[in-house]
Amino acid sequence: MVLSLLIGSFIIIISVVVQAYGNVMWLKKISPSFKKEHKFFSSRIALRLLIYSFIFFTILHFLQTWLWAFAYMLIPETNGAFLSVLEAWYFSMITFTSLGYADLTLTGNWRLLSGIEAINGIMLIGWSTAMMFALIQQIFKKINSN
Repeated sequence: MVLSLLIGSFIIIISVVVQAYGNVMWLKKISPSFKKEHKFFSSRIALRLLIYSFIFFTILHFLQTWLWAFAYMLIPETNGAFLSVLEAWYFSMITFTSLGYADLTLTGNWRLLSGIEAINGIMLIGWSTAMMFALIQQIFKKINSN
């Protein structure tokens, strides 16, 4: 049980670093769109920002679920629960999103990793949701200031 907590904590740390780095990188990329010099802020720019941001955050979460999937494949006790890396990724996706179909499960003390991944997923998806909400607020302010 202690080992699963340590492994889960380590994966959470990596996931948070990926999320934080990705967010900072993305904010640097899109922030010029909101500078004062840009007097004309069109609906096309707003749509592009929203769509690209959504795709970016989705890709971030794909990477995070792949991280969990590879961890499951590397741990000998959990590796046997999956027939392939894709099946491990499927399990990770339904666990990360807290969907939890229960068609695949971990056994023994390793079941704790499922809960740890679910907590990680809820927090990171919430973080991305907050980023999207902040973006929508900025777009709203920019459109209404024109």
